[in-house]
Amino acid sequence: MSAARLAGADVWSFVIAHILSKRLALLPLAAMAWTASAANSTLSPQGTPQLVAMAPIIVPIVGSDRLDGALHLKLVLAAADATALARLTKRAPALRAVSVAGAIEFSRLYASTRTPVDAVRLRAALTTALRAEDAGIAEILIVEVSAVD
Repeated sequence: MSAARLAGADVWSFVIAHILSKRLALLPLAAMAWTASAANSTLSPQGTPQLVAMAPIIVPIVGSDRLDGALHLKLVLAAADATALARLTKRAPALRAVSVAGAIEFSRLYASTRTPVDAVRLRAALTTALRAEDAGIAEILIVEVSAVD
């Protein structure tokens, strides 16, 4: 992995953590970080991001055999290229099913309404599951995440 690519990943970790703590107040910063890291990534030859927005996902948070709350998240998938974008758009329902299954598993193991959602761990879990389903996914962006009663 090149140093430029690694720096882009570190920027994303920083942006995601701050977006979660400020409830999307730093969305313009995220857009600037996307632009900065897109030039160094393998998204497309022109550096233009190829994005697929997914519908919001809501899964239950179950603890001690009772319903504690709900995990809400919004995802955006970045395709590696234009052909991958077409394929991801066509396969959106299957990718959503994988996303819901991954969110349920994360919710079961790690989510609580009493602690902040570990967006880094959630992103890693969803990245593994979604890339196993379709290798054309370059990045998984968590746009919004919360755990509510």
